[in-house]
Amino acid sequence: MDDPSLMRFAGTQAGALYAQHCAACHGSDMHGNSALGAPDLTDAVWLYGTGSLYDIERTLLYGIRSGEDQSHNEADMPAFGLRGILSPGQIRSVVQYLLQLNGRPYEVEAANDGRALYAGTGNCADCHGPDARGNNDYGAPDLTRNVWNSGGDPEALYTAIYSGQHRIMPAWRRTLSLEQIRALATYVYAASHSK
Repeated sequence: MDDPSLMRFAGTQAGALYAQHCAACHGSDMHGNSALGAPDLTDAVWLYGTGSLYDIERTLLYGIRSGEDQSHNEADMPAFGLRGILSPGQIRSVVQYLLQLNGRPYEVEAANDGRALYAGTGNCADCHGPDARGNNDYGAPDLTRNVWNSGGDPEALYTAIYSGQHRIMPAWRRTLSLEQIRALATYVYAASHSK
């Protein structure tokens, strides 16, 4: 972001706006909240889009699964365990495969089974891609980056697969002015591009 006047404007307004409207979910430090599934806003990992100012502003305007016509509402992670698509043992195998993809300690045989389930019965590749790198056009996260909105330990991964993911972010266009939304988008953009 090369516009100093926009950065000054965002700096004067956005900190207070963020504290009032965003910190309850994303944390006062902007590092997210795994208990809520709220993502870290300071990294370069995005569920929707690439982290451009436009992408951030659009998400703030219309939200995620907010009920707004233009909200991000393209995909939802099913509850594979609750719906009986995968058994508890199969879900544990998929978790081992995810650990393997992220270079973490894993059980070899279970990870091999998990890879087959990922591509087959689980049909995970349909959203996350055959290479598990996700699709930010519709909010399917990259499963190879070791970044987890709902926690990355094996138990949290199991729970996410078993129970599904259906997070909601409100649309702020009826609550905040366009000027305030632009300030917040600039604030988040700056935080996520400072590294």
